[in-house]
Amino acid sequence: MRASSCKNTRLVAVRCQGETVAQVKAEKHDATALAPARGYQEKAATGFTVVMKFGGSSVASAQLMRDAAERILNFPDEKPVVVVSAMAETTDNLLLAGEKAVSCGAPQVSEIHELSVIKELHLGTIDDLGLDRFIISDLLYQLEQLLKGIAMMKELTPRTRDYLVSFGECMSTRIFAAYLNKIGMKARQYDAFDIGFITTDDFTNADILEVTYPNVAKRLHGDWMDYPAIPIVTGFLGKGTKSGAVTTLGRGGSDLTAVTIGKALGLREMHVWKDVDGMFTYVPNIYANLTPAPYLTSDESAELAYFRAQSFSVRRQYPASVYRMLSESCRPLWPSTMQFVRPLSSGTRP
Repeated sequence: MRASSCKNTRLVAVRCQGETVAQVKAEKHDATALAPARGYQEKAATGFTVVMKFGGSSVASAQLMRDAAERILNFPDEKPVVVVSAMAETTDNLLLAGEKAVSCGAPQVSEIHELSVIKELHLGTIDDLGLDRFIISDLLYQLEQLLKGIAMMKELTPRTRDYLVSFGECMSTRIFAAYLNKIGMKARQYDAFDIGFITTDDFTNADILEVTYPNVAKRLHGDWMDYPAIPIVTGFLGKGTKSGAVTTLGRGGSDLTAVTIGKALGLREMHVWKDVDGMFTYVPNIYANLTPAPYLTSDESAELAYFRAQSFSVRRQYPASVYRMLSESCRPLWPSTMQFVRPLSSGTRP
């Protein structure tokens, strides 16, 4: 059954994968530091209600983008901010294209296989959705020119690498926003680095700075008051505080983008769409007839992540009451897992 056809979508967390090494990083911000940004929580109540995040596998094709749009429609009472990753495998293909450009001449850049794959995927998706190729034509031109510059310089610096991979999110969000507008859902595309996401200048693994929260809240809330439309925001990207250059937040950074927006707007929930069935305390591929844990605290989920459960990294824990991770497989009768950020009293569950 397709997820988009389900009427009673269940809330689930992330399934344990026995051979998946968890992305657990040292947390630089505690729960107190991640309280909602002052001065904007009350304003958010009149506008946005939730952050929805779609990863690359959720927008990997035209049909999956249609499904993602339908999932947003399935929550008619919500006013979401939507964070979108690059289409599946695009980030890897951009990096491979950059590496190949270093070792080839500028005239050969157009022959790089990964560049052709990127063009075919995005232009094919646009054609399938019935959109105008003009949406990303300028970005594709800039991408090819950048690769030619890399070929001439024979070098791919961390700064250039971040700019290179940013094209993935910039293209996917423009396509998705255009499709939403086509089907009658008012949407507005945003590049995160243009709406106040300020980071350190640690290229390829930057940290978000505190000034980001009021910046993002002011921009999104102001635009919403002028013209209500669903913000479609690039995940993973920011702007260096000193260099002004595009930075990336490291792998999994789109989750952190969603977390940051949630905090900036004072929202209490973040919906993350996953193509998995729930958080298990044992490996479901080995032990049959398992069901997801009904509730998990952030400490419990972090411990599972340490033991190779696929989950949010500790760095990306959300400062809201609960993560709502929705399964794209959409099994209506499947038990759910809610992940609570603050530890619950011993022996108590809601």
